Amino acid sequence: MRRVYIRTDDFRLAHRLLRFFESKEVSATHLHPDEEVPDADDWWFGTAEEVERLGGNGVAVDPERIEEWWLDWELSHHRNDGCHELVVGVDPGPRPGIAWLSDGRIMGETTVERLDLVSAHLQRLMKALEPHRVLVRIGNGSPAHRDRLINQCLSLGLHVQVVNEHRTSSGTTRHHHGRSAAKIARVAGQEVNEWRSRNATSGELKHLQHDSRQRSQGRVTISKSSARKVNEGLLSMAEALELAGYDASSNPDESSLT
Repeated sequence: MRRVYIRTDDFRLAHRLLRFFESKEVSATHLHPDEEVPDADDWWFGTAEEVERLGGNGVAVDPERIEEWWLDWELSHHRNDGCHELVVGVDPGPRPGIAWLSDGRIMGETTVERLDLVSAHLQRLMKALEPHRVLVRIGNGSPAHRDRLINQCLSLGLHVQVVNEHRTSSGTTRHHHGRSAAKIARVAGQEVNEWRSRNATSGELKHLQHDSRQRSQGRVTISKSSARKVNEGLLSMAEALELAGYDASSNPDESSLT
């Protein structure tokens, strides 16, 4: 993608967008709203009010949902290209990396903040691209997270492969989860057709219960039974919280992430 422009006098939005584009290695220039973009065909980003007022190739951005907005915007440029096969690579861990290829062409990569957001991300990709076939390749590291991801994907009816991460680790630091996921997406793995059943440790269950308290701002702690189901991929954390009586709509930040 060529240079994009941030055309806003909203300092918070400009700061967040500059940091976001830097993380995506997209070259961005900050303009004042009164400044014209150099080329009328160039994209620029600002507030909803600025886009309505200034027109052109302006795109309104919600500063609280930049990652989600960027994914939707990227996908909107590929909806008419057609997609025979969507291959998604996942680097497992507490903050999984995700990368997606359409018919062998890398389309994007990101890191999500929680394991249970992977399923939502996959469903958004499938809805936008409407591929004929979907293949998810998951790295074989971090076994507890890997198995939960496998179960999530199988529950969606997807084809799943487990990839040897030793074949993908060269040249990638351990913090670049999106880039690791892109390498995983390009390597054929071992087919997985059966649900992964594993006994969660006491520590894993306590961690999930602690996470439920954080997610609900101290209002709810999910049961050990629900924590086991979350651990196995039978429930998302959002679903477990709902079963425990937590209303995510009462917490706007939480509802925007699920």
